[in-house]
Amino acid sequence: MSDVPQAPRRSRFWLIASLCLNFFFIGLIVAGLVVARNRMIAGAASEGYGNLPPEVLLQLLPPAGGVKMCNVIDANLETFRKLGRDLVDTRRAVFRAFRAEPFDSAAFKAAVERSTAAQIALVRLKQDVGVQVTETLDANERQELARKLVQRFFGGQRERQDHPTLRELCAAARAQATTQPR
Repeated sequence: MSDVPQAPRRSRFWLIASLCLNFFFIGLIVAGLVVARNRMIAGAASEGYGNLPPEVLLQLLPPAGGVKMCNVIDANLETFRKLGRDLVDTRRAVFRAFRAEPFDSAAFKAAVERSTAAQIALVRLKQDVGVQVTETLDANERQELARKLVQRFFGGQRERQDHPTLRELCAAARAQATTQPR
C-alpha cells in the first residue's frame, strides 16, 4: 500500500465546481464585452460616427436655413447617389473576394482599398456639403442653430425621437418658408 494520503472526494468536487463557475463567469464577462462592443459599433453607425444626421439638423434650423440646406443637398443629390452606388458595389466586391475559392489575398486587399476609397469620397462630399450649407446661412441662422445644438446636447435629458425623412422635412421647410414674411 502507498503511504501517500488520499484527498477526500469532497474537496475534489468543490475544486471542479469552482473551476466550472470560474469558466462560466469568464464566459459571461467576455459575452458582456462583445455585446458592449457591438452596441458601440451599432451606435456609431446609426449616429453617423458622431455627426448629426441631416434630418436632425433640418429640424434645428430655422425654416429659411432649412430651405438653404435642402437646396445645397438637392444640388449634390446625383453625386450622393453615384457615390452611394459606388460604395455598395465596392462592398459587394469585398464580399466576393472574401468568399472566393481559392482565396486571392491580393484581390481581397485591392477590393478593401477600393471600398475604403469610396467611403472616403462619400465622407469628403458630406464635409463639402456641410461647408456649403454653413456658407449659405446668415448670422442669425447660425446663432439659432448653435443655441439649439447647445440646448440639445447640454440642456438636460434627451429623448430619442423618430425623425421624419429628409424629403418630408425639406418639403415642410419650403412650405413654412414661403408662408413667413421676410
